[in-house]
Amino acid sequence: GINAEYGEETRTIVSLDMTEMNRIHWIDPENLMAHIEAGIIGQDLEKKLEREGFTMGHQPDSLEFSSLGGWVATRASGMKKNIYGNIEDIVVRIRMVTAKGTIEKSCQVPRISAGPDIHEFILGSEGTLGVVTEVTVKIKPLPECTKFGSLIFPDFEKGIKFMQEVSR
Repeated sequence: GINAEYGEETRTIVSLDMTEMNRIHWIDPENLMAHIEAGIIGQDLEKKLEREGFTMGHQPDSLEFSSLGGWVATRASGMKKNIYGNIEDIVVRIRMVTAKGTIEKSCQVPRISAGPDIHEFILGSEGTLGVVTEVTVKIKPLPECTKFGSLIFPDFEKGIKFMQEVSR
């Protein structure tokens, strides 16, 4: 906490610059997966995937500022979660470095039935267990057509009622 007498921070704080960890190692178009370094910023990741004809589809509000590793560490949700899923639905494999070594699954499959899933410990851990360094994710082909639109309602209540009816 803060030292009340002096107003100074007393906790040990570590800040890591992972901006150089921004590469896509590989894209598997047959199995729709990509292996990516965790420091890549969301909008850069999407641009690189789009050049290859794919998208991850995960678009949190912080897309232009946040990283893939940050999404995993915070168990992020995106605006297109109803189509592509939240980060925990997209992740296939995570590599995390800790003070004791590296933690990762020994296989690269979306799901296995072999006891507790280490991803459940890592997702949302906020960096308390280690640093996420690489992530394998599910990807999708870019949609053939993308359209955006908007609706304007006469008041807030009518907008809420519309959203409730649409979600049924």
